Amino acid sequence: MSDAAARPAALLSDGVIALRRPEPVDGPFYLQMRNNLALVSSVMGFRLGVNAQTVDAWIARGGGVEGDDLMLTAVLVKDAQRPVGYIKAYRVDRFSRHAWIGLSLFDERDAGQGYGRRMLTQVCDYLRDFVAVRKVSLEVVAGNARALALYASLGFVEEGRMKSQYFTNGRFEDVTILSKFLAAS
Repeated sequence: MSDAAARPAALLSDGVIALRRPEPVDGPFYLQMRNNLALVSSVMGFRLGVNAQTVDAWIARGGGVEGDDLMLTAVLVKDAQRPVGYIKAYRVDRFSRHAWIGLSLFDERDAGQGYGRRMLTQVCDYLRDFVAVRKVSLEVVAGNARALALYASLGFVEEGRMKSQYFTNGRFEDVTILSKFLAAS
C-alpha cells in the first residue's frame, strides 16, 4: 500500500491545511494537547489528566459528534500529514441555520503560523456552502488576546460576555461570545 493510500482521506483542504475526521493515528497529538496546561487553560471544557485510553475511546466514538456536528483534525498537507490541531462545529441548527465552532492547536509552537485562520476559514466556508449555515458563534476566554485578534480579523464581533464563567489558572475568567454572519458566495 502506498504512503498516500495509507493516509486518512481529507474532507476539506486549502493546499496547506487539510481537515479530516480524527483517526487513531491522531491519538498522541490529542493526548499531548489535553495534558498541556498552557493549551488546556484556553480551551474551555477541557481538563488535565486525560489518559491515552480515554483519548483512544473518544476517537473510536467519532470524536463526540452527534447529528450534524462535525469534528475534524487539521493536518499539514506538505508535512507528512502532521496533525496541528482540531476544529469542530457543534450544536448545528439546520432550522435556524446557526452553528457553534471550537478549535485549538495541539502545540503552542504552531501558533502564529496561520493554521487557526485556515482551519476556521475552511469550516465556515463548508458550513455556508454545504450546510446552509448563515451564522456561526464561538466562545473564547476573554483574556486570550491572540484568539480574539484572529477572530476579529475574520469578521467575528462580540455579542456578549459571561462574567466569571470559566475557572482556569487559579481564578475565574470571563468568556466572550463572538459571532459572524456568513455571506452568501
